[in-house]
Amino acid sequence: MKAMDLFSFLEERLRGPLPGRAAHAEFVPDYADTRVRLSPPPATARRSAVMVPLLRRLDAALPDVLLTVRSETLNSHRGQISFPGGRVDEMEDPRAAAIRELEEEVGVPGHDVAILGALTNLYVPPSNSAIMPYVALIREPESYVISEAEVQEVFTVPLTYFIEPGHVRSAPRTLNGTTVSVPYWDVHHQVHLWGATAMILNELIWIVREYTQD
Repeated sequence: MKAMDLFSFLEERLRGPLPGRAAHAEFVPDYADTRVRLSPPPATARRSAVMVPLLRRLDAALPDVLLTVRSETLNSHRGQISFPGGRVDEMEDPRAAAIRELEEEVGVPGHDVAILGALTNLYVPPSNSAIMPYVALIREPESYVISEAEVQEVFTVPLTYFIEPGHVRSAPRTLNGTTVSVPYWDVHHQVHLWGATAMILNELIWIVREYTQD
């Protein structure tokens, strides 16, 4: 039997050195700006924060992760799988922004959120965004209150699915007029999980594997 549960492990482990770019690299499309995507964000990048929400499952060894499908009416990344999140307001702490966005987008209030720590910040060149991801254990509400302007759907996926490397697939995708091979997870009946969200999640999966293989 393990000395601590996963959530206690994550709270301690996220204070130490993180796999960062090595984990991100597994989900970077084979594109011209690969090196830029794996570099630290420039000082001019716009600050963003996302929440990686975990839900405890009493009948499973590992929790589920909550994901959203972004609204088709948004200006950027419309219809893509994402974590709740958005821009950090002026004078706002990124951690507070992640908690705020979680409540605004899916209706999980801050008092039902226990932050376990932060992952590596991620630079997204197309939107010039520096994304700070926070991992949290959340209390699942009886029903999600979705911001229809931002979110089309909320769904959860067991972390056990992502632990298996064989579930990573790749497919051609045209980005800015160039067809490239894009790694993804097939977790939704209409949309692939790829790009920045997959990069962020993959770093967490690397860390969870440390726990499961211990």
